[in-house]
Amino acid sequence: MLDGSLKRLVLSNNSFSGTIPSEIGQLQGASVYLKDNRFYNSSATAPASAPLSLCMLNSVKEFDLENETTLCPPERNALSSFYESAKGAEWTDQGSETNGTKWVHEYASYCDWKGVTCDDDRNHVTQLQLSNNGLSGKLSNSVGELKFIEVLDLSDNDMKGSIPAGIGQLSNLKYLRLSYNAFTGA
Repeated sequence: MLDGSLKRLVLSNNSFSGTIPSEIGQLQGASVYLKDNRFYNSSATAPASAPLSLCMLNSVKEFDLENETTLCPPERNALSSFYESAKGAEWTDQGSETNGTKWVHEYASYCDWKGVTCDDDRNHVTQLQLSNNGLSGKLSNSVGELKFIEVLDLSDNDMKGSIPAGIGQLSNLKYLRLSYNAFTGA
Protein backbone atom coordinates (compact mmCIF):
# COMPACT_ATOMS: atom_id res chain seq x y z
CA MET A 1 0.00 0.00 0.00
CA LEU A 2 1.17 3.52 -0.71
CA ASP A 3 0.52 4.73 2.88
CA GLY A 4 -0.75 8.19 1.97
CA SER A 5 2.12 9.14 -0.34
CA LEU A 6 -0.02 9.12 -3.50
CA LYS A 7 -2.03 12.34 -3.67
CA ARG A 8 -3.66 12.00 -7.12
CA LEU A 9 -4.50 8.90 -9.11
CA VAL A 10 -5.53 9.95 -12.62
CA LEU A 11 -6.55 7.06 -14.88
CA SER A 12 -9.26 8.89 -16.85
CA ASN A 13 -9.87 8.43 -20.56
CA ASN A 14 -8.49 4.94 -20.96
CA SER A 15 -10.02 1.58 -21.75
CA PHE A 16 -9.93 0.05 -18.30
CA SER A 17 -12.67 -2.51 -17.88
CA GLY A 18 -13.98 -4.92 -15.28
CA THR A 19 -14.32 -4.17 -11.60
CA ILE A 20 -12.65 -1.22 -9.91
CA PRO A 21 -10.20 -2.75 -7.40
CA SER A 22 -11.18 -2.19 -3.77
CA GLU A 23 -7.59 -1.17 -3.00
CA ILE A 24 -8.21 2.10 -4.85
CA GLY A 25 -10.76 2.97 -2.18
CA GLN A 26 -8.04 2.56 0.46
CA LEU A 27 -5.69 5.23 -0.93
CA GLN A 28 -5.50 7.44 2.15
CA GLY A 29 -6.14 11.11 1.30
CA ALA A 30 -5.81 10.65 -2.48
CA SER A 31 -7.94 12.19 -5.19
CA VAL A 32 -9.08 9.48 -7.63
CA TYR A 33 -10.03 10.19 -11.24
CA LEU A 34 -11.41 7.30 -13.30
CA LYS A 35 -13.82 9.06 -15.69
CA ASP A 36 -14.33 7.72 -19.23
CA ASN A 37 -13.36 4.08 -18.81
CA ARG A 38 -15.38 0.89 -19.28
CA PHE A 39 -16.00 -0.50 -15.82
CA TYR A 40 -18.43 -3.42 -16.06
CA ASN A 41 -19.39 -6.33 -13.88
CA SER A 42 -18.38 -9.89 -14.71
CA SER A 43 -21.25 -10.29 -17.20
CA ALA A 44 -19.74 -7.39 -19.20
CA THR A 45 -23.20 -6.01 -19.95
CA ALA A 46 -24.13 -3.99 -16.88
CA PRO A 47 -22.05 -1.30 -15.22
CA ALA A 48 -20.32 -2.52 -12.08
CA SER A 49 -20.63 -0.87 -8.71
CA ALA A 50 -17.53 0.88 -7.50
CA PRO A 51 -16.18 -0.32 -4.15
CA LEU A 52 -18.34 1.05 -1.35
CA SER A 53 -15.32 2.53 0.44
CA LEU A 54 -14.49 4.55 -2.68
CA CYS A 55 -18.05 5.86 -3.11
CA MET A 56 -18.30 6.80 0.57
CA LEU A 57 -14.91 8.54 0.52
CA ASN A 58 -13.86 6.54 3.59
CA SER A 59 -10.16 6.95 2.89
CA VAL A 60 -9.86 8.88 -0.35
CA LYS A 61 -10.28 12.64 -0.44
CA GLU A 62 -12.12 12.82 -3.78
CA PHE A 63 -13.59 10.44 -6.36
CA ASP A 64 -14.66 11.98 -9.67
CA LEU A 65 -17.41 9.38 -10.21
CA GLU A 66 -18.99 9.49 -6.74
CA ASN A 67 -22.18 11.03 -8.21
CA GLU A 68 -22.39 8.46 -11.03
CA THR A 69 -25.45 6.54 -9.82
CA THR A 70 -24.64 3.30 -11.64
CA LEU A 71 -21.23 3.10 -9.95
CA CYS A 72 -22.24 4.62 -6.61
CA PRO A 73 -25.96 3.99 -6.07
CA PRO A 74 -27.36 6.70 -3.75
CA GLU A 75 -29.45 4.20 -1.81
CA ARG A 76 -26.36 2.06 -1.11
CA ASN A 77 -24.61 5.17 0.19
CA ALA A 78 -27.65 6.06 2.34
CA LEU A 79 -27.76 2.55 3.81
CA SER A 80 -24.04 2.67 4.53
CA SER A 81 -24.49 5.95 6.43
CA PHE A 82 -27.41 4.37 8.31
CA TYR A 83 -25.19 1.38 9.22
CA GLU A 84 -22.44 3.62 10.61
CA SER A 85 -24.87 5.80 12.57
CA ALA A 86 -26.68 2.76 14.02
CA LYS A 87 -23.36 1.15 15.10
CA GLY A 88 -23.69 -1.65 12.57
CA ALA A 89 -20.47 -3.35 13.63
CA GLU A 90 -22.25 -4.21 16.91
CA TRP A 91 -25.46 -5.62 15.39
CA THR A 92 -26.60 -9.09 16.37
CA ASP A 93 -26.87 -10.22 12.74
CA GLN A 94 -25.05 -8.35 9.99
CA GLY A 95 -25.57 -11.03 7.35
CA SER A 96 -23.00 -13.38 5.87
CA GLU A 97 -19.84 -12.53 3.93
CA THR A 98 -20.06 -15.81 2.01
CA ASN A 99 -23.50 -15.25 0.52
CA GLY A 100 -23.18 -11.46 0.06
CA THR A 101 -25.79 -10.46 2.66
CA LYS A 102 -23.25 -8.79 4.96
CA TRP A 103 -23.78 -5.06 5.32
CA VAL A 104 -21.23 -2.68 3.78
CA HIS A 105 -19.73 -5.41 1.60
CA GLU A 106 -17.52 -3.64 -0.97
CA TYR A 107 -19.29 -5.06 -4.03
CA ALA A 108 -22.41 -7.00 -3.01
CA SER A 109 -25.69 -5.45 -4.01
CA TYR A 110 -27.30 -3.54 -1.15
CA CYS A 111 -30.49 -5.34 -2.16
CA ASP A 112 -28.92 -8.52 -0.76
CA TRP A 113 -27.93 -7.01 2.59
CA LYS A 114 -29.55 -8.52 5.67
CA GLY A 115 -32.99 -6.93 6.28
CA VAL A 116 -33.09 -5.00 2.99
CA THR A 117 -35.69 -5.72 0.31
CA CYS A 118 -35.69 -4.01 -3.08
CA ASP A 119 -38.17 -3.71 -5.92
CA ASP A 120 -38.23 -6.27 -8.74
CA ASP A 121 -35.71 -4.28 -10.79
CA ARG A 122 -33.33 -4.22 -7.79
CA ASN A 123 -32.93 -0.45 -8.07
CA HIS A 124 -34.79 0.85 -5.02
CA VAL A 125 -35.14 -0.16 -1.39
CA THR A 126 -38.76 -0.94 -0.53
CA GLN A 127 -38.27 -2.47 2.92
CA LEU A 128 -35.78 -2.14 5.76
CA GLN A 129 -36.59 -4.63 8.51
CA LEU A 130 -34.04 -4.91 11.29
CA SER A 131 -36.17 -5.40 14.39
CA ASN A 132 -34.55 -6.93 17.47
CA ASN A 133 -31.06 -6.83 15.94
CA GLY A 134 -28.98 -4.89 18.47
CA LEU A 135 -29.09 -1.55 16.66
CA SER A 136 -27.90 1.34 18.81
CA GLY A 137 -26.58 4.79 18.13
CA LYS A 138 -28.77 7.20 16.21
CA LEU A 139 -31.15 6.98 13.30
CA SER A 140 -29.32 8.63 10.43
CA ASN A 141 -30.89 11.39 8.36
CA SER A 142 -29.91 9.25 5.36
CA VAL A 143 -33.08 7.13 5.78
CA GLY A 144 -34.86 10.11 4.23
CA GLU A 145 -32.99 9.33 1.00
CA LEU A 146 -34.76 5.96 0.66
CA LYS A 147 -37.54 7.56 -1.38
CA PHE A 148 -39.21 4.29 -2.42
CA ILE A 149 -39.31 2.65 1.00
CA GLU A 150 -42.70 1.23 2.01
CA VAL A 151 -41.79 -0.64 5.21
CA LEU A 152 -39.38 0.60 7.89
CA ASP A 153 -39.20 -1.60 10.97
CA LEU A 154 -36.41 -0.87 13.44
CA SER A 155 -38.37 -1.88 16.53
CA ASP A 156 -36.99 -3.64 19.61
CA ASN A 157 -33.51 -2.13 19.45
CA ASP A 158 -31.68 0.54 21.44
CA MET A 159 -31.64 3.49 19.06
CA LYS A 160 -31.36 6.92 20.66
CA GLY A 161 -31.82 10.56 19.78
CA SER A 162 -34.55 12.10 17.70
CA ILE A 163 -36.40 10.70 14.73
CA PRO A 164 -35.15 12.49 11.58
CA ALA A 165 -37.66 14.84 9.97
CA GLY A 166 -36.86 13.28 6.58
CA ILE A 167 -38.96 10.26 7.51
CA GLY A 168 -42.03 12.49 7.20
CA GLN A 169 -41.11 13.15 3.55
CA LEU A 170 -41.15 9.46 2.57
CA SER A 171 -44.32 9.51 0.48
CA ASN A 172 -44.33 5.74 -0.21
CA LEU A 173 -43.99 4.73 3.45
CA LYS A 174 -46.92 2.54 4.50
CA TYR A 175 -45.59 0.85 7.65
CA LEU A 176 -43.35 2.54 10.21
CA ARG A 177 -42.43 0.72 13.40
CA LEU A 178 -39.86 2.28 15.71
CA SER A 179 -41.27 1.07 19.03
CA TYR A 180 -39.17 -0.23 21.92
CA ASN A 181 -36.16 2.02 21.34
CA ALA A 182 -34.91 5.02 23.30
CA PHE A 183 -35.92 7.84 20.96
CA THR A 184 -36.46 11.29 22.45
CA GLY A 185 -38.13 14.51 21.38
CA ALA A 186 -41.64 15.73 20.86
